[in-house]
Amino acid sequence: MTIQNTLQELGLEEKEAATYLALLELGEGTILEISKKSGIKRPTTYVVLRSLEEKGFVSYVLKGKKTLYAPQHPKKLITEAELRLKELQEVVPQLESLASKASAKPRVLIYEGKDRLDQAYDEMFITKGEMLFISNIGLSKEGFPKTFRKYQYKGASPEFRTREINVDDQAGRESAKEFAGPYHEIRFLPKNFKPFENDIGVYGNRVLISSLKREYFVVVIESEEVAQTFRTMFEMMWQSAIPFRSEG
Repeated sequence: MTIQNTLQELGLEEKEAATYLALLELGEGTILEISKKSGIKRPTTYVVLRSLEEKGFVSYVLKGKKTLYAPQHPKKLITEAELRLKELQEVVPQLESLASKASAKPRVLIYEGKDRLDQAYDEMFITKGEMLFISNIGLSKEGFPKTFRKYQYKGASPEFRTREINVDDQAGRESAKEFAGPYHEIRFLPKNFKPFENDIGVYGNRVLISSLKREYFVVVIESEEVAQTFRTMFEMMWQSAIPFRSEG
């Protein structure tokens, strides 16, 4: 992930991130200088700088007849993120109390478009219990880049165990070397079976069926009964899958 992408993940728009990076390199500059450095048109740069100023990323100073803009220190990003986290932690109990009691009612959600796929797995990181996956890792990593980054950060644990059946190819083997451990078991689809081109995940009362090759969408089924059916199907596949054994 590039620095600009990271800034966008933190809430800056694409042109805001580009302008902030240009300012960091310049130290300070006029609208014209910033426009040339960022490659963004001057009128747009003015609007972007106003937005960054409101968000606290940029300040300005008058020097003679010139208005110079300067970036706030990058560590401000950490301070702002910590503040948002603290404010969110304070309000979460209230939000949970407002959650509909009808959430146990079965429902189907659809996430369409490659840029929305990761949203389907957001609840995976707060749902304790075992997570089951049937994956083509090469396709999955491309379709769910943010989810994989979150998983690398959070990892498996006694409260968040994972079992996974992968296609036995280079991507699957490399992923197994990276993630396999005491709380993350991995097996491979036998070679005599045709590789699957979808991703299926089961956790809590959710079943996620993803299309990742030609069309990008995730169908999420929230139902205890359907989730239990898929768990049974997974166990049948697990019995015939080939365990991963790390080299050495």
